[in-house]
Amino acid sequence: MSELLLCRGEPAERPYYIPALGVNIYSIEELCYLIAQNAHTLDHDFMDEELCRYIKDQLKLTELADSLKEIIKGKGALIDFIVAILEDAGYCDKDEIRSIKQIIVESAGLSPSRKHKSRGDNLLKAGKLIRAMDEYKVTLGKIDKEAEPLLYASVLHNTATAYARLMLYEKAAEDYLEAYRLNMDDESLKMYLLSCRLYMDKRDYDRLLLKYGYSSEIAGKVERILATREDYRNSDNKYAMDLNELKQLKEDGMISRYYEAVEETIEGWKWDYRMDMMPH
Repeated sequence: MSELLLCRGEPAERPYYIPALGVNIYSIEELCYLIAQNAHTLDHDFMDEELCRYIKDQLKLTELADSLKEIIKGKGALIDFIVAILEDAGYCDKDEIRSIKQIIVESAGLSPSRKHKSRGDNLLKAGKLIRAMDEYKVTLGKIDKEAEPLLYASVLHNTATAYARLMLYEKAAEDYLEAYRLNMDDESLKMYLLSCRLYMDKRDYDRLLLKYGYSSEIAGKVERILATREDYRNSDNKYAMDLNELKQLKEDGMISRYYEAVEETIEGWKWDYRMDMMPH
């Protein structure tokens, strides 16, 4: 996809929301991009008559919309529906379409639980926290915890992440802890302790560490994250400088201030990354 593409149709006045991906689209090119990036998570519910109406009414691609309706009416395959969109838009070349078709064929063998987890992860990344938790709830109901403890733990970890991003730290701690008991992963343990530290009184938190004998190493990591958070919150700069401002400092010969600003910016990025707590 290195060449420039001429967009087809009209830019939409209003977006179309794709529930499975947790995003809005405004053009056929955006739709194709999302298909290409998320082909493994798509299912038959993507073949939606509402999407066909949107393509016809908002994107002004009447022939494509009619073709897609015929595929739905004839109970066609998901792969036919997707290929029709990609070929009509001219977004992908033949090799790329062949690769996407292969992904769809292979992902058809994925269990419903893994597809739901992927959808939940997409929603979490998009910041659609409540919808992500709904998707994870469905996922947990489809997983045999005894047969697939690591998959179950991964979903629990990500559910906890959604709670944490909603600042529901006590709920987050419960799910992180259950995830840790299943996967014995230090990342789940660290996030459990961090969540506890954020909602507990310091003395209660210290008693928790003492009672269960959590290692000083993992507890130290939690404190370092919190220290970074506090430094960031107390900073006058809040890493407000963008890259152009940093470049200007260097060009002006303010080397000492330049390196200070770079350090502040990096620490801010680190904190944002940690607090985003991306899917596990």
